[in-house]
Amino acid sequence: MAYSDLRDFLSDLEKEGEVIRVLDEVSLDLELAAILRQLAYSGGPVAIFPNIKEKTLPAVGNIFGKWERVLKATGGDPEAKAGELIQLLTLKPPEGLLDALKGLGELKRIASYFPKKGKSELKEEWREVDLYKIPAIKQWPLEPSRFITFGATFVKRGDHVNYGYYRLQIVDKDKFLVHWMPWRRSEAIASQGGKVEVAVVFGGDPVTMLMGGVPVPPPLDKLFVAGVIRGEGVEVTEGKTVNLKYPAKAELVIEGELTGEVMPEGPFGDHSGVYSVVKPYPVVKVKAILSREDPIIPVTTVGKPVLEDGYFIKFGNKVVKPLLKAVVPDVVDFYMPPEGLSYLMIVSIRKRFPGHAKKVMAAIWGLTPVVGKIMIVVDHDVNVEDLGQVMYAVSAHVDPQRDVVVLPNFPVEELDPSPSVPGLGSRLGIDATRKLPEEYGGKEYPKDLTAPDEVEKRAREVLEKYLKKRE
Repeated sequence: MAYSDLRDFLSDLEKEGEVIRVLDEVSLDLELAAILRQLAYSGGPVAIFPNIKEKTLPAVGNIFGKWERVLKATGGDPEAKAGELIQLLTLKPPEGLLDALKGLGELKRIASYFPKKGKSELKEEWREVDLYKIPAIKQWPLEPSRFITFGATFVKRGDHVNYGYYRLQIVDKDKFLVHWMPWRRSEAIASQGGKVEVAVVFGGDPVTMLMGGVPVPPPLDKLFVAGVIRGEGVEVTEGKTVNLKYPAKAELVIEGELTGEVMPEGPFGDHSGVYSVVKPYPVVKVKAILSREDPIIPVTTVGKPVLEDGYFIKFGNKVVKPLLKAVVPDVVDFYMPPEGLSYLMIVSIRKRFPGHAKKVMAAIWGLTPVVGKIMIVVDHDVNVEDLGQVMYAVSAHVDPQRDVVVLPNFPVEELDPSPSVPGLGSRLGIDATRKLPEEYGGKEYPKDLTAPDEVEKRAREVLEKYLKKRE
């Protein structure tokens, strides 16, 4: 059964010894972030901070700083659960009465995954709006002020709704800046003009929290996908001052509206391990803050990998994989190593024709303009998660003058520090597949070294016999 909220999840983790309570007074100015980084780098437990020096609400961090906790949150392999999306998207119309009756059952199951009305746990509306009571952090010395780092920002303009994680720089008790980048779904919604409402949600159930970091392609709704992975729909409630629905089991929600103004945002110590550039971003005016009686506020930190956001990359990889394979059927498997910041993508294909690898590169880059700036394509028998196998394929099968593709002046993520013009870089594709005759001067590609199965089996039997004697 899915976890109903963050508290439910933390309670289970605490029973398993996966939660510590840091009773020392800890400052939001650099200290808390440093503790979270050390916990994440070491695969440490969740940490709760009840005694914040700045007298804010308590904070909790490193929630998903270990892959085993992500699996616990999702109740199993996210890829297998997300695979059901493909079944739902490929349902066939009934061909007879029996099929029609079965189809009713399928429709009922699908309906159960959509968001549903729930009882709100947000019992208190703050008399005074004061963002400085929330444990926003300054994580690196050159940051100008405190940032909210783990609030899922829901955005709505007209009928268009999305949510995701965007750093939020606090500039006043009732104002913050929202850093959503070009090419992102929320930015596209907000940039069309008109009234844009937002709700920053802290907590909720852990799957919905994880889904905030996954770029789901439209028209799919993230809350629906979260419901599929949870096995039941996410409970939502109506906003008090905004026309928005958001998770009913949240710890705290900030409701607000874009003012139409922009202000310089940053610098911010980012997941790429360097400071991001200062640039104007939209201003949000807070209309209300609602919370539970004793809210606990999730906090995360970023820096050189692998930190907590690396496990969001891995989770997103698992969720998106079935969708990518459905849209680009040539793909056998794909992997974004957490160390690669989502900029490195390894794809395997079952090669069928000359130029197949480059066809796949073009298809995926068209779908994902801000991730996978470096793509390595390998054969289907290469384990994309085994970097040793991947490096062998690159070393053995790549002739740079033939197998390397560079696309200049291509959109990239603004957080990528490598381009001289932020947001405009290039793409690198490496075809590390075995070459077909048409790609190899008309010749057959050299055969792999393989021994007969019976010889390998005999070798194992002999070794097992003598190695056991050494034990």
